[in-house]
Amino acid sequence: MVRDWFEFLQVRPPSRPFQIIAHRGMKGLAPENTRPAIEKAIEFGIEWVEVDVRLTLDGHHVIIHDSRLDRVTNGRGLVEELTLAEIKALDAGSWFSPKYAGERILTLSECLELTRNRINLYLDCKRVNLELLVKEILQAGMERQVVVYGKPELLRQIKSLSMGKVAIMAKWSPEHRIDEWVASVQPDAVEVDAPKITPSICKAFHERKIYV
Repeated sequence: MVRDWFEFLQVRPPSRPFQIIAHRGMKGLAPENTRPAIEKAIEFGIEWVEVDVRLTLDGHHVIIHDSRLDRVTNGRGLVEELTLAEIKALDAGSWFSPKYAGERILTLSECLELTRNRINLYLDCKRVNLELLVKEILQAGMERQVVVYGKPELLRQIKSLSMGKVAIMAKWSPEHRIDEWVASVQPDAVEVDAPKITPSICKAFHERKIYV
């Protein structure tokens, strides 16, 4: 079967032959994974923002990297051991600067609403409910603005549950034969560690209509 490029929404006219992803938002200028960090990425004209997704005790997706709350909030313990209401009560900004005191952890739904038609989202799945994740993306009308990153087995389920409507990205390394790996994973995009990337690797994936 001949595949084609996944058609992501161009949130601004292309101005360069590559696109930039802000890791956890502009985390050097605002608390990582928060509304201000994402807003600053939009302000800087960046095409993508990477955020991390985890589940709360009561089954809601929230945007936070660490499994524990200690580093980036005034709370303690594991994300999965607190309810959404308990997590929403925490201060997720004061640790970075008094300017951001009172900043709250975003839900995935809030993140999708914030970014719609403004910037594309790279969702790093730390701990997720796959059916709920696909449902939230599709209900938000964000299927052309999202790529989901995770282990191949998780991504296969995302592709199946969304009937191919949600783009997936997996990590590839040179010990894998490209054709066999692509046939197994069927990614729309691929991550390759910077020290391992070469022009020929980029060309090989681009010939298969896969973003690098």
